[in-house]
Amino acid sequence: MSEFDGIPDTVEEFLEILSKFDEFHNMAELLHNPNYHPEGDSSFKAHMMAVFEKWHANPNRTAMGFWAMAFHDIGKQATARFNKERGFHSFIKHESVGAEIFVDKYLDHNGITRDFADYIEWIIQQHTNFWFVQKPGKSLAIATHPAFETLSEVCLADKMGLTLPDGRVMDEEWDGRVAYFVAMR
Repeated sequence: MSEFDGIPDTVEEFLEILSKFDEFHNMAELLHNPNYHPEGDSSFKAHMMAVFEKWHANPNRTAMGFWAMAFHDIGKQATARFNKERGFHSFIKHESVGAEIFVDKYLDHNGITRDFADYIEWIIQQHTNFWFVQKPGKSLAIATHPAFETLSEVCLADKMGLTLPDGRVMDEEWDGRVAYFVAMR
C-alpha cells in the first residue's frame, strides 16, 4: 500500500474528489482578483486546477501535502463577497474560516487528514502568511513549525509559475521567500 493510494493523478480525478465537499460546489462562479490568481478565467475552479497540476508536478510531493493543498482554500465559498465595480470576489479571512470548516467537518475524512489534522489546520491558517509575514517572531514560528516543509509544498503549488500582471514571475518571489525563512531557522 502506497502513501499515494487514493490520491488523484489527473485534474479530472482531483475535481471529482473536490465535488464531494459542499465548499467546492460553486468554484466556477467565484472569481479571483486576477492580480493574485490570473489562472485561466480567474475563477476559483481554474485556480484549484492549476494548483493541483503544480502540486502533481512536484517530485517531492507528499500525501499530507495533497490533502493540505486540497483544503487550503476551503474557506473561500463561505467568505466570498462580490464587488460589482471590480468584477471579482474578495475572500477576507478565508484562511481562519477554512481552518474552522476543516476542523468542524473534515478531520476524519480519511487516515491522513485524521493523523495530520493539526498540521493541515495550521497550513490552511498559514498559507497566505507564508507570503506576507514580516515580524521576526511570527516568521520564526512559521519557519520552525514541524509542518513548515508541507506548508512550503502547498505554497509552491499555490503560487509557482505564475506571471503577475506587472510582469513579475512568482518563481523569483518564491526564491526570495524561501531564503527569508531559511535565514530564520
